[in-house]
Amino acid sequence: MLTDRTEEKKLNIIREFRARLVEFLDELIEQFPHEGEFVIIRIFIKDQVPMADVLGRFIRDLLPFADQVKARDEKFFLNNTLLYTGASVAQNKVNHFKELWQSNQLDKGDREAAWKWMDLLNAIATQYYKNFGCIKGWERSE
Repeated sequence: MLTDRTEEKKLNIIREFRARLVEFLDELIEQFPHEGEFVIIRIFIKDQVPMADVLGRFIRDLLPFADQVKARDEKFFLNNTLLYTGASVAQNKVNHFKELWQSNQLDKGDREAAWKWMDLLNAIATQYYKNFGCIKGWERSE
């Protein structure tokens, strides 16, 4: 049945997005083992936040800035809340990635790796959006 295949394709893209985001967080945790915030955010994204919400929020709030990612415009990291999990995590924890981005803890290679992760996450989010539109409940308010 077409509907079942469509739903399966949607779910596969959502799973892929979350898996890649968790891998990105795993890299951050490995690189910054003293930054416990990344572990907390990883747990929320992997085990607490519904899968569709993770991608839905990304499509609504971050995909519109895909051109900034392509241009490697660091305003993307400085002006957006990248690692958002919801009200369960304090705002200062969510903004911690911005602080790291501005610090000297990330060298040029680290920054390029982060950009490549964003390229990948944008590609997955774009694939979902082009095929299915916004995730229900995460529509943009124009």
